[in-house]
Amino acid sequence: MAQTVTHHTGCPACSSKRAIPVQGHAQLFTCAKCNGIYGTCYLGESYEFVLPFMASEPVPAEKLQYFDFTTLGSKGVSRRHGWFDPQTKLIHQIG
Repeated sequence: MAQTVTHHTGCPACSSKRAIPVQGHAQLFTCAKCNGIYGTCYLGESYEFVLPFMASEPVPAEKLQYFDFTTLGSKGVSRRHGWFDPQTKLIHQIG
């Protein structure tokens, strides 16, 4: 099935306004240009995509993916953003 590309306010990583809605997550998008994932969700929901742990081994930068989540958790609204490895879901750079 083809993915639907929509217009959005802009990817925080590359500013592209073309996005693909993440299925099952009303306010999450994947950038059609750089493949970054961004949007608004619950904190626990964000762990489906990026675990709350740092990687211990480096990987080539080409394999990393940008993420930027505005989250709601038990401590209120916060932001998680940086670069992660989509294969392991581990964070390689914060911010």
